[in-house]
Amino acid sequence: MRPMIDDGGNLSIDFLAGFTIFMITFIYVATLIPGLFIGLQSNSIDYDAVAYRTGVVLVEDPGMPFNPSWETLPNSSDSQILRFGLALSKETPNVLSPEKINRFFCSTEFIYPVDYQSRAVFGDYPYLFNISLKMAGDNVTQSVGDPIPENYGYSRRVVKVKEHSNASLDFGQQNNPAYIYTETAAQTSNSTNQYFSVYFNYTDLLTNGPDFDNPAYQINPLAPQGMGGIIGGEGALINLTNLSSLPQNQTTTVNLSSIAIYRSLSLAPLGTGQSGFNGPVLNSTNPTQFVIYVDGNSTPVTVLPVNVTNNVSVFLPPGLLSFAGEDSSALLNITMQFQLNQPDRYLNSSGVTPYGAFQYNYTNPNVTQPSLRDGVVEVAVW
Repeated sequence: MRPMIDDGGNLSIDFLAGFTIFMITFIYVATLIPGLFIGLQSNSIDYDAVAYRTGVVLVEDPGMPFNPSWETLPNSSDSQILRFGLALSKETPNVLSPEKINRFFCSTEFIYPVDYQSRAVFGDYPYLFNISLKMAGDNVTQSVGDPIPENYGYSRRVVKVKEHSNASLDFGQQNNPAYIYTETAAQTSNSTNQYFSVYFNYTDLLTNGPDFDNPAYQINPLAPQGMGGIIGGEGALINLTNLSSLPQNQTTTVNLSSIAIYRSLSLAPLGTGQSGFNGPVLNSTNPTQFVIYVDGNSTPVTVLPVNVTNNVSVFLPPGLLSFAGEDSSALLNITMQFQLNQPDRYLNSSGVTPYGAFQYNYTNPNVTQPSLRDGVVEVAVW
């Protein structure tokens, strides 16, 4: 009788080969499964992340390039704009620049969506989006993009928008010592040529600003180049009102004939008029370098001289007042030349001490200081 051999625990070669092939196939398929479900993931989660990232970049970053700032570049150089950012500076996240806002939402400057996808939303995927800004007190919402569909990613940011300072002089208040000048023998007042000047002391504006020189509240109209993080400039607005109240204006014709910019590196008193100022560094009868409004007309002046009946507003745009490597302690004198058909003296600022010009600073009661205005930025991406 043959003895029984216990071989119940042995596996056949066929079984081992089949099991091995099964495990290899199972592991291979398992590695493919995550890729199979990529297209089935929730779109809202992905788009919400893109919308959030876009909102952060827009309201917390000043954009690139930052010196000169991207919003000051001409249309011919818009290829140099690498990233849109609306923040005033890196030091002031969520405080937006009005110049950057205007350029960003200008439909004649940039084309949707191509100009925005690479500079605001980023990524290779061709996202569609809608970006909007609503400011407190405005009935109109600024926006760029397509109508928002039913399903989309969303981000909302509460922001502040810096309101510009401006200098406003009311010539109806003839007893105001800020611009009614005492006539002296050395002055050639009562002339048909009148020079009204405004000067900026950039060192004073940077070092004596409110809230420990917080850029959000600084007057910064001069746009120095390459100066330790100081970015761009905000322009300057000068309003002369109620010129019809000049003492002899019943029969006087007032013409704004030219605008000049002078520079001085001296902080000592500069005498009268423009004496002591070098230049002019810019002398223009071409008002396209400035934005000039006369007598409440909403269309800027395109030709000088121009007759002024009552009011004239001169806006010096960002980048116009630039040191371009000059000493940042310079004084800049902005002079408007007026021609009258008969002598007067109330448009002549030569008697104002110490620089023969109206001071644009933090203490002058005729200068409205910068303020912050509430706003909401909304980003929808799909």
